[in-house]
Amino acid sequence: MSAGSEPVGHIRLSYARASTARQSLDAQLDSLAEAGATRVFSEKISTRATKRPELEAAVRLAGEIRSSGVAVTLVVHEHKRLGRGIELAMLAEELKASDIGLEC
Repeated sequence: MSAGSEPVGHIRLSYARASTARQSLDAQLDSLAEAGATRVFSEKISTRATKRPELEAAVRLAGEIRSSGVAVTLVVHEHKRLGRGIELAMLAEELKASDIGLEC
């Protein structure tokens, strides 16, 4: 996509995460559906985990779609689902650099 050109559509991808296998994703999934998410990536993985395969897959797909000229927004129920502290700041910068929106 060339600089300054308008996107040719918009896709809302989303990510849901629970910290333990016993926690339910239902409330997050309902909220993301109401927000118009096209595709939901979800996983049950500890907040302390340094690798989150489904989040990485969502960001990778968002980048691929954005590079094709379509606007992309990554939607999460709460920002803490993405990470905390420096992890969250780094992800936000990565998304911004790729011209991918982030919505909580």
